[in-house]
Amino acid sequence: MKIFRNSLFIISLIIMACGGAARNDGGQIAETEPDSYASYRAYDYFVKGDLYEQSGSLTEAAEMYRKALIYDPSSLEIRRTLSSVYLKLGRFNEAAVLRSEIKDKSAEDYNFIGNCLQYTKDFSGAADFYKRSLELDSTQYMPRRYLAVLLQTLGNYNEAEKHYRAAVHYSPDKKGSLLDLGAFYMKAKKYDKAIDAFSEAQNEKDTDIRVLANLAGAMMAKGDTSRADSLYQKTMKDNWDDPVILQALLPLFFSINNIEYAEKVAGRIAEHYTDDPDILRRYAFILFGNQKFAEAESLLIRIDEKGFADSDVYYYLGRLKQFDEEYDLSEDYFRKALALEDSLSDAWINMALSVDRLGRYEESLGIMKSALEKVPADNIEILFYTSLIHSRNEKHDLARDGYSRLLESNPDNIQFRFNLAAACERLGDFDMAEKHFKKILEVDPDNALTLNYLGYMYADKGINLDEAIRMIEKALTIEPDNGAFLDSYAWVLYKLGRYEEAIIPMKSAIESEQDDAILYDHQGDIYAALNQIDKAVESWGNALKLDPDNDEIRAKINNR
Repeated sequence: MKIFRNSLFIISLIIMACGGAARNDGGQIAETEPDSYASYRAYDYFVKGDLYEQSGSLTEAAEMYRKALIYDPSSLEIRRTLSSVYLKLGRFNEAAVLRSEIKDKSAEDYNFIGNCLQYTKDFSGAADFYKRSLELDSTQYMPRRYLAVLLQTLGNYNEAEKHYRAAVHYSPDKKGSLLDLGAFYMKAKKYDKAIDAFSEAQNEKDTDIRVLANLAGAMMAKGDTSRADSLYQKTMKDNWDDPVILQALLPLFFSINNIEYAEKVAGRIAEHYTDDPDILRRYAFILFGNQKFAEAESLLIRIDEKGFADSDVYYYLGRLKQFDEEYDLSEDYFRKALALEDSLSDAWINMALSVDRLGRYEESLGIMKSALEKVPADNIEILFYTSLIHSRNEKHDLARDGYSRLLESNPDNIQFRFNLAAACERLGDFDMAEKHFKKILEVDPDNALTLNYLGYMYADKGINLDEAIRMIEKALTIEPDNGAFLDSYAWVLYKLGRYEEAIIPMKSAIESEQDDAILYDHQGDIYAALNQIDKAVESWGNALKLDPDNDEIRAKINNR
């Protein structure tokens, strides 16, 4: 119990005084001696307040302390105790007023008032009281740190910097204060000074990922990504056998997009924790993201065999089987994933896509319907892929209707508008397709897919050929190795009668897209225009192998 609580009753028995407390001319509390009865009542209420406070009944404690102060208004301890309880109760203004009435304030009193004013958002007033506190004791760390933060908030960066730097000198945690200083410089965009502060913190012998992350972050903000990367790599090498540090380092490699080293670190951590399912899964997912599909699949299967599999493991196995075009197996994995967690919209969607690839169109639509029921929040994505399934099955009217509904609720979505335009083109509605493609180019003039599609439409119809070639050439500057774009370019040259020029991009297109019947068909047409009939027939024959039911191509061969 406080000294006051032990001594006040004794004092009350021996002090004889008349009158109560009076104020001095400045409105401050002037101390006078209470009479014995007042002292006794003050002590009684104070003890009751203390009991209430210790039991957690702060409202009742405040009321008892308030009554104690009425009987002994000159008592600094009662005043300080009551103000502290007011602070705990969130009665910040009352707490500040009580402390401000103390005539000879201590540094702690000034700090207390500053704290109260911070809570009331009076940052300027709080800063003034912290300054007064530091005038009494300049070695204090926390008031100086608070003052630095407040000055920064108030936009007084020069004075804030002075106090941040002084805080480093007085801080019991030099590293923490250097991190604060560096963070201040980062916000002020003084990246060189931030690097200096973080580097000084790093000179501490122990390894601290916080320092590393901040130092590299300052380097990146300055545009020196390679230096940040080198710092991460050095830390990785120095701590290759410390899985704890490696785990803290892993997200930092992701932050600078160094996926190669993220994979190395994840693999090393997995070597340390061979039976930790979370670590093994994370490594497998990183391998998947890095397109190391064979390694990812091997690890995911091992995780399954160890009994660590969860819905995510089965989902990624399903995706891997999709890449291998083993749609029956991918369907099985997606079903396993959904059996464990039926709210995975991606699993529903990909299972429907796999089932559609297996030729079960109606069933795939039923899966999408179930997805809508289970995950209604993802209805836009589900409706989008439902429309895509319609397109794959040449139900272009249903696809058009689906994309139209999506576009009505998301008029700025370029993907929806593009797919709607493509569906209109497939339905023979050239004007509507052109309208939507042009709308896309109004907001995104460098949209390569749209430039190519509209340019090809013009070329195929033999109209606007100068505009068509300009669009397709622009698309190729964006994606010079795109086989579809090269085919479009060759086709518009063919339509312009520039056959010798057309054959060159046509060959390049086939090199990149060897399984597309349309490309071989176009190549055959170009060779025929060049009167190279043998090569034309050979090209059409390759097209027919890929599309054996195409009577139009068959007729071209038969007519030669």
